[in-house]
Amino acid sequence: MRSIEAAERAARPKIEAAPSMASLLPALKELFTNDIDDELTKLIEDSNAVIKMVRAGQLDEAEHAARELLVRFPDFHDGYDRLGMVYEARGDNKQAAHCYRQVIDFVRARPDQYEPGFEDTFHRLIQKLDPAPAD
Repeated sequence: MRSIEAAERAARPKIEAAPSMASLLPALKELFTNDIDDELTKLIEDSNAVIKMVRAGQLDEAEHAARELLVRFPDFHDGYDRLGMVYEARGDNKQAAHCYRQVIDFVRARPDQYEPGFEDTFHRLIQKLDPAPAD
């Protein structure tokens, strides 16, 4: 028993000298924030590049880049959105609407990540591109 108490007393100064988690939080937050910021910056750049390709008529390249967004950034809706833009530019309205439906499904699966009404634009696009038949 005395040897355990002696070991605890000997270890106590070392434990107390170790940095607390609270003191490490700012550094950890900075580390993770930088990684997140870098990822978001890359997503925005790559997503915007697809838009530029679509506007320039480089639809094959834009499709490839949009599909890459789906692979590299699976936690964001941009790949589906940009792929929809490509199909819309090609005049393939049904396929574009399908991609926009995937955006809506993606958003609905992650309601905490999106503002209410975010999907409204995609509903309007679907209605324009592939309206439901009247009963």
